[in-house]
Amino acid sequence: MINCDLGECLSPNPDADVMPLIGMANIACGGHVGDDKSMVNTIQLAKQNNVKIGAHPSYADKENFGRISHDLSAEDLYNLIHDQVVYFQTLCHQQGVKLEYIKPHGALYHDMTHNQLVLEVMCRVIAETDPNLALIVQAGNEAHFKNFENFNNGGFLHEVFADRGYKGMYMIARGEPGAVLDNPQAIIEQYQRFSADTNLKIDTICFHSDNPASVEALKVLKHG
Repeated sequence: MINCDLGECLSPNPDADVMPLIGMANIACGGHVGDDKSMVNTIQLAKQNNVKIGAHPSYADKENFGRISHDLSAEDLYNLIHDQVVYFQTLCHQQGVKLEYIKPHGALYHDMTHNQLVLEVMCRVIAETDPNLALIVQAGNEAHFKNFENFNNGGFLHEVFADRGYKGMYMIARGEPGAVLDNPQAIIEQYQRFSADTNLKIDTICFHSDNPASVEALKVLKHG
């Protein structure tokens, strides 16, 4: 299933074009971007298109779009993530929809993939907020997540990225050459390779809405 980061207050805003093309919407909930209006609008858009809704929490760092790590204590990190998720979940309930999963954004996602403490905090947030929430994690790094496989009812959803460059199974760091694919055909081909891969556990494939080539690739995949 395709997932996409939305509700990121982009201009022009691609959300209305993208939402009918995907199955899962990771909606920014105030850490790196987003406010009540953007969250409610994106939740309603997902509801109209029968798209699964996920919270997309981040470090509180709008200046850097959540792409820089922050060294927080476990308690401060818990409070940061918990507050974003609970508030977003409340907005979902007000709109008559269900929050189904969490996908951390940017640096928080990468820190969770490599730092056991961050992963533990994320699992604790889910256990104490809604044990039925799933957690999106990076595919190909199963050893890091193995001890947490049964932390909740929702479990893990293993993810790869259609529009990010890879060296083997490791993403090329943003800022390095080839980190972001900017050709729609290349994105489509990588999506197709991942879709056909039987050696790797893949539950969902991400496209980024702030990458115009990804939006174009989604349209081609949907409409030909």
